[in-house]
Amino acid sequence: MRKISYTQKTTTWLKFVAFIAIFMVATALVMAENQTSMSFIAIGDTPYSEKENTRIKTEIAKAIKEKNPPFVVHYGDFKGGGETCTEELLTERRNDIYGLLPGKVFYTPGDNEWTDCDRSFLKPPVSELGKLDFLRQLFFEKPMDLPESWHYARQANFPENARWMKDGVFFMTVHLVSTNNGRIDILKDDIEAALALVDARDQANRVWMEETFSVALRTGAKAMVIVTQADVTSPDGGGPCTATNRMNCDAFQSFRSNLQLNAGGFAKRGESLKPVLLLHGDTNPYCMDKKFGGKRAPNLWRLNAWGDFKDPADATVVTVQPDDQQTPFKAETLLGHEIPADGC
Repeated sequence: MRKISYTQKTTTWLKFVAFIAIFMVATALVMAENQTSMSFIAIGDTPYSEKENTRIKTEIAKAIKEKNPPFVVHYGDFKGGGETCTEELLTERRNDIYGLLPGKVFYTPGDNEWTDCDRSFLKPPVSELGKLDFLRQLFFEKPMDLPESWHYARQANFPENARWMKDGVFFMTVHLVSTNNGRIDILKDDIEAALALVDARDQANRVWMEETFSVALRTGAKAMVIVTQADVTSPDGGGPCTATNRMNCDAFQSFRSNLQLNAGGFAKRGESLKPVLLLHGDTNPYCMDKKFGGKRAPNLWRLNAWGDFKDPADATVVTVQPDDQQTPFKAETLLGHEIPADGC
């Protein structure tokens, strides 16, 4: 029998250890490549005061520049409800918002900048529908110039509804606002005409959502984030919106049902459900939880992002990590304020 020297045994052992180490490193690299994680910044329900406006232009703008996210989303309400909706103010705030990350800021309207512009205490109160037309011209006259890989698109006749993809995550804005989605307090416009336009926007939102979930699956998206202004869990009325109850109804009931339906089917055949996040503003508290989807959509999370008179003004850094089944979404404030642990 041939004898193996101690040196040969040692060399063989070292080779085996080296092989195991290389295998482990290669496996870790493959796993890292397969995992997707990306972060973006969301801001909204601000500025409501000159103090907040100054903070956005200085500290928040600086922090965004240092963070250098792929994009920023503004979820509406960029002025206080007591500020008159002059074209000059709206244009100034548009410039401030788009200046946070030039060419990479998405915006969905809030009630303060159109549905609430007809309030009697404003000087002067103006047509809310006229102000919506102006907003669309001001913010959405031209589509954004983005790489083809982003799959960027806007909805015909509703250019505020946009969708795009970044780092394997699909995003969508949906135009829903407070004041019961524009169904109540119609003070300067023909009520029937205004409600007809709300019905048309609701229908457009339904189509937009269904199309976007379908496109996201076709393009291999690993997660979905939906951004809107309204807290759809807090309507100003009850019951479904019908021909006989068009104003004091639950203006978000159909949206919630449609979202749960689409989120609960967000997977290809044989795959596990992909995570979905609804990000909104409009109300307090700043919180995130998974109760919103219920049994119909156990993969659906909800983030009530920072804003709505929270002091001081801040923004939310949202991280999407689809491969983490327990925590596919994380949120923290840009300037360091803590998110409550008890959820929404």
